Amino acid sequence: MIETLAVSGYRSIRNLVLPLGRLNLITGANGSGKSNLYRALHLLADAAQNTVVASLAREGGLPSTLWAGPEEIGRSVRQGEFAVEGTVRKKVISLKLGFAGQPYGYCIDLGYPPPAQAAFALDPAIKHECIWHGPVYRTLVQISV
Repeated sequence: MIETLAVSGYRSIRNLVLPLGRLNLITGANGSGKSNLYRALHLLADAAQNTVVASLAREGGLPSTLWAGPEEIGRSVRQGEFAVEGTVRKKVISLKLGFAGQPYGYCIDLGYPPPAQAAFALDPAIKHECIWHGPVYRTLVQISV
């Protein structure tokens, strides 16, 4: 059973880690991100079927699916004095999807390919993909003897 869903950088979802139970109900006002959560879950399912790149293309390409807000949200925005607006990106652009549960977990990080290696610079590339055993991702530590 999937116990946790994680989405980062997808449309209106900046960073979400959602614990799940046997039955889950998502409610909220119009424009609060319910459909984007569903679409992110669908993209995650497409990754398992090796069709995530084609699915992104059907959504208008990677640029149309990325978080549109700023990299950092300032205090005045958090306090509601200013609206959340996009800015020019300075950091690496990334769309991350994943789940964890028993007996395994999975995550995928999608972004743009390195400029020197890309014939088509706006095509999505799988930057990192990982599967692990158990509900928590842990890095492998090698011990030399």
